Amino acid sequence: MFKDTNNKKQTEQELQRLTKENTRLRRAVDELAILNDLALAISGSLDSEKIMRSIISKSIRALEAEQGDITLVDEEKSDTGQTLVRSMVSSTERTPLHLNQNLLGWMQINKKPLMINDPDNDQRFRNTKWESSIRSLISAPLMARSKLIGILTVYNKSKNSDAKFTESDQRLLSIIAAQSAQVVENARLYEEEQALQFVRRELELASSIQKKLLPSTAPQVEGYTLSGKNLTAQTVGGDYFDFIQIDDNRWALCLGDISGKGLPASLLMSNLQAILRGQVLHLKNPSDILNKANHQLFQSTSSEKFATMFLGILDLSQNNLVFSCAGHEYPFLLKSDGTHQRLQSGGVPLGVLEGQEYSEETISLERGDCLFVFSDGITDSINVEDERFGEERLEQALLELQESKTDPETMINEVFNRSIKHSGQSKRFDDMTAVVLTRNQ
Repeated sequence: MFKDTNNKKQTEQELQRLTKENTRLRRAVDELAILNDLALAISGSLDSEKIMRSIISKSIRALEAEQGDITLVDEEKSDTGQTLVRSMVSSTERTPLHLNQNLLGWMQINKKPLMINDPDNDQRFRNTKWESSIRSLISAPLMARSKLIGILTVYNKSKNSDAKFTESDQRLLSIIAAQSAQVVENARLYEEEQALQFVRRELELASSIQKKLLPSTAPQVEGYTLSGKNLTAQTVGGDYFDFIQIDDNRWALCLGDISGKGLPASLLMSNLQAILRGQVLHLKNPSDILNKANHQLFQSTSSEKFATMFLGILDLSQNNLVFSCAGHEYPFLLKSDGTHQRLQSGGVPLGVLEGQEYSEETISLERGDCLFVFSDGITDSINVEDERFGEERLEQALLELQESKTDPETMINEVFNRSIKHSGQSKRFDDMTAVVLTRNQ
């Protein structure tokens, strides 16, 4: 009798063990099926949004949750809590839940799975205010190359309002996150690369257009030699120069420098060129042209955008130059007798003050005189000791080149080379532009 009872107990224990092992194996098979299904869904795609939605959907179904989301972050940024992308999927038509910032901070510090079945009473988040509809959640870190790139979270066990997530649920979500992280990161990096290539193509196109807006060659002007050159610090720049024939005896020479760099500066530069080309054909004096240009620029740009400008009108019949400077570096007038002066008439930069009036002056040009107009990218060139090339070095270079009767094109190239050589290995941070006018006879 006792022996039969003992055998029966052993049989029941064996059945329980087998049942438990069978349940464990069935769960393992189910998990493998889920992971295999997920791998098939995401492995062939480079669309990060599609990949994340697949991961969330599979996680919701596997863990019988109501909602889920993935929040991508970048630990290398100063604001590590900044959300780069958030993708959310709900099993039903419910109000979207949001990842709590305190949970995000906890995950960035601990980088391990987290399960909460009683948010309001969880001692790890005593001072956290949770959304009232959050009953339970599991979060798992998305780790790629030992770096946290995001957080996968599912909310609310959906069987009933009292259902709680289990350790098995947490383990499964951790496996899903671990298997998915690198795929998500690869897709995100691919999209970033594609976006970068698109921007590069756009910038190359903008650069090509900008180059066509600037004179490709200097015009042939009787009795004078002209030259101009522009080097941008980036693919596109904000410096501008132009030679505009007004009539048989008059030419407009201009050089401008837009505040800022890159594409925004280049767009404003093209706008300024259009303004000037329209004004010089209708107004005779540089001061009047700058007055009008200032008004138009002030009306069409924000307060932080402005332009410095030198504008001179050369009269071949009088051999004189009427000029005005709108906040621009004062050009050098190198005289044939070895003396020199700075041209200082004008006013503040264009676009700064509404109703600004610009002054102008007239200078006579003698045979051998040379006018050198430049942007601050030349003088602001900085070496590794943080020393500017500066106006003194520029002045010395110009006097040497004028004394040796250097032609305008060579003069510009030599000045550019000296400024670039001064900076050494330092990256050029501003556009460099110059215009030279020399009277030959």
